[in-house]
Amino acid sequence: MFFSLIIPVFNRPEEIDELLKSLVELQYKKSFEIVIVEDGSTINCEEIVKKFQEKLNISYYFKTNSGPGDSRNYGMKMAQGDYFIIFDSDCIIPNNYLDEVEIELETEFVDCFGGPDTALKSFSNIQKAINFSMTSFLTTGGIRGGSESISKFQPRSFNMGISQKAFQESNGFGNIHPGEDPDLSIRLWNLGFKTRLFPKAFVYHKRRIDWEKFSVQVSKFGKARPILNYWYPEYSKITFWFPTLFVTGFYFSIICLFVLFDIPLKIYFAYFIIIFLFSTYQNKSISIGFLSLIAVWKQFFGYGLGFLESFVKIQILKKKPEVAFPELFFMNQIESIEINEFKELSQHIKTKIIGLTGGIGSGKTTVANYIKSLGIPVYISDLEAKKVMEFPKIITKIEAIFGNEVVLGTSLNREKLASIVFKEPEKLKQLNALVHPEVKMHFDRWVSINKKEPFVVKEAAILFESGSYKDCDLILTVVAPIETRIERVLKRDNTSREKVLNRINNQLSDNQRIERSDFVIQNENLEDMKMQVLEIIKTLSIK
Repeated sequence: MFFSLIIPVFNRPEEIDELLKSLVELQYKKSFEIVIVEDGSTINCEEIVKKFQEKLNISYYFKTNSGPGDSRNYGMKMAQGDYFIIFDSDCIIPNNYLDEVEIELETEFVDCFGGPDTALKSFSNIQKAINFSMTSFLTTGGIRGGSESISKFQPRSFNMGISQKAFQESNGFGNIHPGEDPDLSIRLWNLGFKTRLFPKAFVYHKRRIDWEKFSVQVSKFGKARPILNYWYPEYSKITFWFPTLFVTGFYFSIICLFVLFDIPLKIYFAYFIIIFLFSTYQNKSISIGFLSLIAVWKQFFGYGLGFLESFVKIQILKKKPEVAFPELFFMNQIESIEINEFKELSQHIKTKIIGLTGGIGSGKTTVANYIKSLGIPVYISDLEAKKVMEFPKIITKIEAIFGNEVVLGTSLNREKLASIVFKEPEKLKQLNALVHPEVKMHFDRWVSINKKEPFVVKEAAILFESGSYKDCDLILTVVAPIETRIERVLKRDNTSREKVLNRINNQLSDNQRIERSDFVIQNENLEDMKMQVLEIIKTLSIK
């Protein structure tokens, strides 16, 4: 079984750094892939991801902001695995996690599973208190777990697995958030799939929130539940009302004081004493015990009042969920920032493929990264080809042609493979004949994922030589003075001037590329290059 780990992220590069560090430490011996989906972040994690590309089989995609559910779907469409595992970016993964998942799936396969979460010692006291309130059997965490059997568990998307088959038949997550995970679970049940709790497949979940954000979050949880009950009344449970009854009961106990009846309030007091004692014992900290009182209070009142408001608007006033609570729905609307205004004019036009190429040292990768930073999808051919070659089915085919000496465990021995193909031109042709069609299929799939975009960019060093230019609607070539190119490569590759000149002379000349291109970018000065790119984008917007 080949696992794909799907991780959406929004403006949290430091979390991705921690998460990827934990994935490097996994004990799992088989190959797996990681798919990072940047959900329109203004502070992206691409540089963080690059640090781990030698240690992990990792893909990075940048897309327009459309919410975590849609980003998870995007990642699963791009992934190659037959089983997807979804993490939130604020998780840290124990080194035995994938081993535990594999054991569970081999013991009793299920098309969707969920795992629990816990706190690390390094977490802040507030994080530990919130973790207690969200997981304890004394709070709604316990109510949630107690209302669901282990064999009919509603997985939560911070730690969730789903088979490729189940994803394809269900179409993945809907556009409600929060609430997208129970919504998916119920739709899977209705399709005949089973879900299950994997008790030992836990993650360390930071729950990166302060008190104010926590209150907003649990309020949204409360608002989402009556919407789910409205969509799926057969799965409505009386236990979902408990936080609302807790809140109304508290107000009732205050009223009782006016008639000198204090027993209800004493029950609440006793309950919070129990919360304090249990949390203090569990966390070995009086401070966390006190903070847990705040967390539980905010949890019950946020969820309970949110649930009540939603029940009135949805069930009694019969408002449409999207109208009553637009903040709970991602409509996948394109942002209207100035650089992307042209997209609104191009929504009904077939996606154009813009080829981006240039000689060694021209700075085409710098141009590609700048275009990507503007929110335009960019496909880096060399990087994606390396990932494709690590797919298990491709490794098997390569091994069949070149022998088991080109494979180390479940990965390619790239140095050995290179030594073979560059000595024997016929072997190189065989390798290209195998890999190029797979890369072409991967690229076509990528384009289909981005079909709502007016155009996408395909960066390739050998765009003309490989024939890839035939797939492009327009070609953009990056050029720079020869001495600038040589200086860049010498600084980057620690090689000799003679070797750089040989590589340049073995490539197409700038004039040959320019003759076959629609746009040319002179890339000698960074700021000038950016201005040229922006002008080209404006031109493309009205083509």
